[in-house]
Amino acid sequence: MELTEALINLGLNEKEARVYLALLSLEKATAYTVATRSGLKKPTAYVVLDNLVAKGFVLKIPQKEKHIFMAKSPRECISLAREKLSDAEEMLPELLAIQKKSDEKANISYYEKIEGIKEMYQKLLKNMHQKKESDRNFIAFYAHQKDTPQILQKYWLDLNEEYGENKIKRKYITTKHPSIQKYLDINIIKKLGIEMKALSERNYSSNISIEVYDDFVQIISHRYIQGVLIENPDIADVMKQIFNLVWKLTKEKVRK
Repeated sequence: MELTEALINLGLNEKEARVYLALLSLEKATAYTVATRSGLKKPTAYVVLDNLVAKGFVLKIPQKEKHIFMAKSPRECISLAREKLSDAEEMLPELLAIQKKSDEKANISYYEKIEGIKEMYQKLLKNMHQKKESDRNFIAFYAHQKDTPQILQKYWLDLNEEYGENKIKRKYITTKHPSIQKYLDINIIKKLGIEMKALSERNYSSNISIEVYDDFVQIISHRYIQGVLIENPDIADVMKQIFNLVWKLTKEKVRK
């Protein structure tokens, strides 16, 4: 990376970078000398130098006849840039809140393979960890596992343990397929704080799982180990309504 490009990355424009480099090599100089060294016209050099003073990259030393300019240390300039970045990062939650209010489009992320699915669930777990223990819960439609690869089946079991350890409760609808009999064990249901309705396979048989929490809906294809995470309050709200309607209409509940 060229020095000019590096300075542009710190927030300077091309002319400001040229003037700062020229002044850095001169240590102290008048605007005329800086203009000559940087190849800019004197009026332009004056304007650029004043901009660099305002940005904190240059000091202006008043003299009786002519002002003298001195470049600040590169270490000091980089430190200043870090401070500005730190200030911006502190404002990030507020900026994201403004974006969330004004953005009408859904935020959609795509994941694939076991590494991607794990990354998706880390977002869910992080969301749950930020809540009070009494609020750590979500709803779901769960699939059978007749086409689920072994690596994904193993991850589901690990995830179940993590839910239990972190007091994350679930209310979900699934199917009474032989491939998920281990999840219908009443002792496991009690241990993990699960509320479940297992429908007959003729009424419900799915190869995908759908989980809904806060404004998020995540859809996982078991067969292809692919996932989509949608952040949209309207979509999440409708999915919750559908879940509650199905829950209310079915009597096939596994009692705790």
